[in-house]
Amino acid sequence: MKIIAKFDKRVIIGAGAIMLAALLWSLDGVFIRPKLYAYPAPLIVFIEHALGFLVLSPFIIFAWHRIKRLRPKDWGAIVWVSVFGGLIGTIAITNAFFAAMDGEVTFATVIILQKLQPVFALIMARLILGEKLSKSFYVWAAVAVGAGYALAFGKHGFDFASLEFLKSAAGFAVLAAFAFGSSTVFGKRIVNHLDFPSTTALRFGITSVLALILIIINKDIFSINSLGTATWGWLVLIVFSSGAVAMFVYYYGLKRISASVATICELFWPLSAVILDYIINKNVLNTTQIISSLILLIAFFQIIKTGNALKNFKFKARVITGLGRGHQIGSPTINLDKVDLDINHGIYAVKAIIGDREYKGLMHFGRKETYNEPVSLELYIKEDIPDLKSEVVEIVIQKRLRNIKKFKDSSGLQQQIKKDMEVL
Repeated sequence: MKIIAKFDKRVIIGAGAIMLAALLWSLDGVFIRPKLYAYPAPLIVFIEHALGFLVLSPFIIFAWHRIKRLRPKDWGAIVWVSVFGGLIGTIAITNAFFAAMDGEVTFATVIILQKLQPVFALIMARLILGEKLSKSFYVWAAVAVGAGYALAFGKHGFDFASLEFLKSAAGFAVLAAFAFGSSTVFGKRIVNHLDFPSTTALRFGITSVLALILIIINKDIFSINSLGTATWGWLVLIVFSSGAVAMFVYYYGLKRISASVATICELFWPLSAVILDYIINKNVLNTTQIISSLILLIAFFQIIKTGNALKNFKFKARVITGLGRGHQIGSPTINLDKVDLDINHGIYAVKAIIGDREYKGLMHFGRKETYNEPVSLELYIKEDIPDLKSEVVEIVIQKRLRNIKKFKDSSGLQQQIKKDMEVL
């Protein structure tokens, strides 16, 4: 019980969802996608995303009131994920593996370059989202990446002489690694401010349109007539496994954990691929793969334990004048100007440093469910602090407490504030 207590339940659930999505992707890469390699990659990308969008489109209707209030930077993130994660990344990795299947390049070249993905993601998470994790996390992240490589090459060994970095397929593999790694980061930005079903639906919808334009330009659209009943069956299976369903589960998990933790949890892909190969094809793991699997599992354990990117997340904001609603209900708040944070909307336990004093308090970040208003950032502390106009406040996040709720009246809100303050 002591070990379990050290874990954040939200992180456990999020990491588990990412691993489940990785399991579905490994099923695709090992057993489904090879069935389609005779067809143009852009055509396959278009069909699987168009079919997925048909399944997911109702979520856009249900959440349209939230979608229309997204910031320009949120729309930029959605377009990035759709272009790179949905279109470019998928086409690039499909072309890379198809080239390997045709003997144009070795599978080792594709695998070693594509697995640069977590490196790209970790760097961009630090630069773009400001995620700063402990040294222990980065050590275990490196161990996980190393174990992932050993697991991928454990069956036949690794031969540096087999690497062909100057082949076009190698470029496709690197492009896929960057595309998917960056999409993890920008995907995190989206789900911080939008529900995960709508995020998934928007990604599939925009990618479908982009892929349609591409196949019309390069005339791959005419190949759709050559798709047989069995091929359509495989495409439908992708939608309900490694396509729409996997991304739905993935964004559910990404909303609950940092992009840095998510990209390492995606390394469950090689582990699950080896396990599936054993279960379905009866290919027994050798000693190297068994050891690598155990090391990877230990690394996942440590990463989930140490990967809370919000703990001690700091930022500064300036006090601004609010509408005075807090005073009206007897719980005055301090309004702050920094509303472009890349964190989930919700209520947080924080430390607030004002002048040379430190206070414990609650922070609201997001849209008030009671009012149809833009994103707001408010701080509530018990102490009465006079003369705060234009004061700069430093906030240190301790823990995310809950989602933003809608209350019937002010008394319900006051009771909830008391419960939240008890946590402090």
